Amino acid sequence: MASHLAIAAVAKTLLRLIEERCPRDEFTSSPSFQLYQTHDFGSQLVNEGFSLMLWRVTVAAARNQQPRRGTDGILRRPSLPLDLHFMLTPWAGEAERQLRLLGWAMRFIEDNTVLNASQLNHSLTRRELAVFGPLETVELSLDPPGLADYLGLWDKYRSRWQTSVMYVARMVTLDSGLAMRDAGLVTTREMRYGTEAEPTP
Repeated sequence: MASHLAIAAVAKTLLRLIEERCPRDEFTSSPSFQLYQTHDFGSQLVNEGFSLMLWRVTVAAARNQQPRRGTDGILRRPSLPLDLHFMLTPWAGEAERQLRLLGWAMRFIEDNTVLNASQLNHSLTRRELAVFGPLETVELSLDPPGLADYLGLWDKYRSRWQTSVMYVARMVTLDSGLAMRDAGLVTTREMRYGTEAEPTP
């Protein structure tokens, strides 16, 4: 289970791994690796490199979570499970190099679909507290949008639209810090003899 920083941690981890492993000989200048917001597609923020944008957040299908008991023994409110939908875009000065980068990125992510807690906790700027527990992981998978979503994105960013690929990180759970009333465990059972009630006339 993760803290509220989990969304940022997943995005930063994926972008950092791509930056560390991408083939530098595909670039003619110093590449950039940026988390994008929607308005960045209208700018020249990245000309060579990769951008990653969280374009959609949905509540996971397994919405009804049980209250959880932390390592401190306190019972807390259920976690909020989210699916994070990312758009990864390679940028290059010519079409063929852009497509080579796209192919490399898709193969790289397919070979590294599971992000472990060590990777996720290392990527954030704020590292005072670990975001993910030591045994937690996040799994990525391809998530091609429906035609309506695709056309909507193309219409919004057509001034600088680039070939992109979509991924989803499923079941990223955000933990609650709010405690719940805990009645405690049942340790004894008291049995008594009773008398049969008189039938009602």
